[in-house]
Amino acid sequence: MQATSCCCAVRPASLRVAAARPAQRLAAQRPARSSIGSRQQLAVSAVAAPEAAAAPSSKPEPSHSGAADTYAVVEIGGHQLIVEEGRWYTVNRLEAEPGSKIQLGRVLAHKAGGKFSVGQPYVEGVKVEAEVLEELKGPKVIIYKMKAKKHYRRTTGHRQPLSKILITSIAA
Repeated sequence: MQATSCCCAVRPASLRVAAARPAQRLAAQRPARSSIGSRQQLAVSAVAAPEAAAAPSSKPEPSHSGAADTYAVVEIGGHQLIVEEGRWYTVNRLEAEPGSKIQLGRVLAHKAGGKFSVGQPYVEGVKVEAEVLEELKGPKVIIYKMKAKKHYRRTTGHRQPLSKILITSIAA
């Protein structure tokens, strides 16, 4: 019988190479650990990364100023927003031209100087004035309709019309 090389043939022991699998190699490098001791060791051996100086962004967020002393909760465009003076917000399209001043009358709550008041449903005597900065569109949403096995496919898109407003004053 003639010897042929095939994948089924058994190799002699001298030609066999026992290669460790990657998982076996990792297990051999790691010390054995218990469930409690390893957590404690990890907590002790953790080294905090040095704090890098925060690089100033090229365009800072003009809308955020940190913790506010005075704010109001208003209802605008079907949503309730916590608004602060000097910040801008993006809301559903308002019927006002860019550059025009508007007054938000639906004030649900108001905080000024540590005093917080809640309306039922609206707070009386609080005026929130804003300026419409621009009109824009939101991100595109793709609507894809399909009926399986009926060769019915429809693709449409939608971009929500929005208005950007700047809160100019909150007065009680």
